[in-house]
Amino acid sequence: MVPMVGTDRTVHNFRQFPVEARRSAEATAEERDQRLEAVTKKRSRRAAKLSAEASQRLRRLLGDDDWAELRELMRQERMTVRDLLQPPEGLTTSYDAVNRARRRKARAFLRSRDIRREAIVAIAADYHEALADVFAADENVGPGFHLGHHLDKWLSLSPFHDRALPWGVFEPDDSDDPHRWEVFRPPFFGFNFGFVPVRNDNFVVDRLHTLNPSVGDVGISITMKDDDAGDFDYASGDGFSAIAFAFVPPTTGLVEVLIDAQCVEATHRLDTTDEWGWSNSHTSQQNFLMLDVLHPNVAEPSYAAMSTLDETTDDDESFHQEKLTRGTHYFAQLFSAGPVPAGQSVIVCAGTRSFDKSGTNDVSIDSTSDFRWYISSVEVRISP
Repeated sequence: MVPMVGTDRTVHNFRQFPVEARRSAEATAEERDQRLEAVTKKRSRRAAKLSAEASQRLRRLLGDDDWAELRELMRQERMTVRDLLQPPEGLTTSYDAVNRARRRKARAFLRSRDIRREAIVAIAADYHEALADVFAADENVGPGFHLGHHLDKWLSLSPFHDRALPWGVFEPDDSDDPHRWEVFRPPFFGFNFGFVPVRNDNFVVDRLHTLNPSVGDVGISITMKDDDAGDFDYASGDGFSAIAFAFVPPTTGLVEVLIDAQCVEATHRLDTTDEWGWSNSHTSQQNFLMLDVLHPNVAEPSYAAMSTLDETTDDDESFHQEKLTRGTHYFAQLFSAGPVPAGQSVIVCAGTRSFDKSGTNDVSIDSTSDFRWYISSVEVRISP
């Protein structure tokens, strides 16, 4: 197995913003890219090590000769399945029936060598548990909120919320209060996006960004596909799309934002195929609304969890989940992970991020998450 890691750097457009804010943001983005590259490479090495260790445990369990014969059997049966599905005969051949026949041959092989399926499953269980630690989610995460179900909370957060803010009905706060709210709405003119995949050689990981800053349209779709699952495979895709604007803090402190986002699409899809009867897998998809303040004092972005799929399966299954309601408003209350100085223009990014992960032992994986949001408004202040 060959560990592979993408180190795609973020791409941004901050040309319209003050020089001071732009220089600070670009220096911060450069430092973040370097730190992320180091973290991602470490994560890739750890995942590759876990995969190799699980493979070695399986080889010791079977013995060198039986392990080699099993791998050859699996290789031959994969080719047999493909051959049986070729046209014209394959047009009327049942894939399920062909796959069941493959599993029967694999089970017969294990019985003939007196190898217990449970022993193989135990190795895989340890692998998935350790892999989950490698791809653990960020700690700087809080919950997002459905606006309709949490209207009282929304009304309590800002004096602007007793009016129809999504339709632009508000009067700017011209007071000298250093903690007053400022409202930013489309059109936005800056943007920021990035993607980092980690995988071994059997997975293909890709993404599609949606980004129309003028209307606050942000989205990220991530795919992870393993059509020919080998021994112990792994993958992750981490991507974000965000609009950006400049903010001048009236006083020093943490940046607090309220993001009002309208859901356009929020779908989790996962298809799995158990190839051998002892296979198993764990796949998760997580979507967030995000805040990122690009200043050297701010260590990392902040996230609000919006929707999650988390499935462990050792069978042929298909999951299609849409937990959020299209067209509905949701909101996030987020704080920067560090203070910014008074009077110094900073670039604030608001958008969406998805972090999808999969570990599999001989289960084919087809995972796709699609999330898209309209950023209706972003309220910003220095938190009291």
